[in-house]
Amino acid sequence: MHFFLKECLCVDGQRAHKRSPLEIVVGTQGIIPLWVKGAVLRYRFNDITLQQSGRTKEEILNLFRKAVDMWGDAAPVKFTEDNVVWDFEFDVRKDKFCFDGGCVLAEAFFPDTGQHKLVIYPSMFDHNEAEQVETLVHELGHVFGLRHWFAKDEDGDGWHSEIFGRNGRVTIMNYDNYKSLKANQSSLTDADKTDLLRLYVQARSGQLTHINKTPIELFEPFSSRMLTASAPKP
Repeated sequence: MHFFLKECLCVDGQRAHKRSPLEIVVGTQGIIPLWVKGAVLRYRFNDITLQQSGRTKEEILNLFRKAVDMWGDAAPVKFTEDNVVWDFEFDVRKDKFCFDGGCVLAEAFFPDTGQHKLVIYPSMFDHNEAEQVETLVHELGHVFGLRHWFAKDEDGDGWHSEIFGRNGRVTIMNYDNYKSLKANQSSLTDADKTDLLRLYVQARSGQLTHINKTPIELFEPFSSRMLTASAPKP
């Protein structure tokens, strides 16, 4: 587990054994997963867990939209609500998920063709709004294909990460108190955004197909594949 925002954890790195590109670190199970050009991720809310959590859809969407806006033009996908054909659902939990080292704030997912959850735990709301948004900015980094800055310190048993762009410690894919890191090193930087944008431009154009011999694979969202399959034949 990894500490994030002092005594809180992000589990995406070790749970999925995947990496993040930027300052950038990218890769998973022998490939670097990214989204195809024009990808739209469709989401819905798990109404049962949302009601149990005591939070509102408007509250969550306000935070999420602010997080997306912080990535700006570097965001490689767009998002839209769709309760019928969806790629991920917001799963807002009522109960905290804690360990000796702290509590998990959120869990996200990496690019592939499946359906997923973006889980938000009540511990995230123990922090101010700016930190809540920063948590979702970090989780969006995973959704875009990014792993933690320190992924290379963790990987083993055939897992490996690749670095693309500038490799500085200050990045949104870092943790303020990971090992010996100084405070305020978990922050969205211009390098995070410009490197991510450049990675996707080069990968989608075919200019970049591998990073250090690790192949890049572009994924279509689940919803895109389903909508294409169900479209009327000419």
